[in-house]
Amino acid sequence: MTAPFDFASPWMLALLPLALLPLLERRSDTLVFPAVAWLPTDRLGRAARIALRVLAVSALLSIVIGLAEPRQAERQVVHIARGAEIVLLMDRSSSMDAIVPPPGVLAAGALSEGLSKNQEARDVLARFIAKRGGDRVALMMFGTSSLLSLPLTRDKGAIQSAIASTGIGRGMQDTRLDRGLQAAIGQFSEGDYKGSRVIVLISDGGARLDAQMRRRIADGLARNHITLYFVYLRSSANSTDLNAIKPQDESSEETELHRYFLSLKTPYRLYQVDDAGAIAAAMTDIGAQQNFPMAYTERMPARSRSTPCFAAALLCSALLLALRLALMRRWI
Repeated sequence: MTAPFDFASPWMLALLPLALLPLLERRSDTLVFPAVAWLPTDRLGRAARIALRVLAVSALLSIVIGLAEPRQAERQVVHIARGAEIVLLMDRSSSMDAIVPPPGVLAAGALSEGLSKNQEARDVLARFIAKRGGDRVALMMFGTSSLLSLPLTRDKGAIQSAIASTGIGRGMQDTRLDRGLQAAIGQFSEGDYKGSRVIVLISDGGARLDAQMRRRIADGLARNHITLYFVYLRSSANSTDLNAIKPQDESSEETELHRYFLSLKTPYRLYQVDDAGAIAAAMTDIGAQQNFPMAYTERMPARSRSTPCFAAALLCSALLLALRLALMRRWI
């Protein structure tokens, strides 16, 4: 359906009568001879006169309409796509900037030597987004506080730029996961439910949440029908192994967070990864699970259509000038 048109400056249309000025007779058009009946009919001159007036009227009309700034009105477009609404919640604490030690210090299969955990995750996410089609993606970072880098959008260029921005500057000293999760849940609170909703938490550690915060997070996930994925970057042999929790790890923040997520009534899944390949495999699996039809409404801003009007005025003026010059050469 074609969107309606309106004018940004409709009062400029009051100048439209000025376009009739070229139709008025001028003194220079009046002949001083008493009779011209004996002269032959100048058909070419008559056609040129009509053409000059038509071009002049058209140029003035185009200029006035262009000044009124016609535009395609703001509209809402409904899209049907396959994918999900995904909020990427990235840990931006200082631990994510740590360079992985030499391979001899790590367990087999640890993160690549010389790359920080943030860079490993950033590279994988960039490739993941490049392969996806209909997703709406938001990017949020958390540390001492939460920081929204990009709200939900389908603009892949903007998403890639937001992912790249997570590598700028140093990480924050504290890790307030509670604030990050609340802010990520809030990204789904404003719109109606249109399809699968996902939060992908990417972090190398855990957090202790008080009882009130646990209730808030659980209620928010349930209210907004959100699936939670925890991509746990285990980069050291000394880190807690959430796939095989040992008695000495029961009191760790990672274990406590994982057990809390397991107690949620909403879907949750853990991906424990220790290298870039495992991160990529985790994101691929998440993408395979979240590929359902969804409908969403995109607001399209008003688009100015003044340029074609001014282009038409310029063309009419150029033709008008060319015709005037041609007639002057003919009469000389």
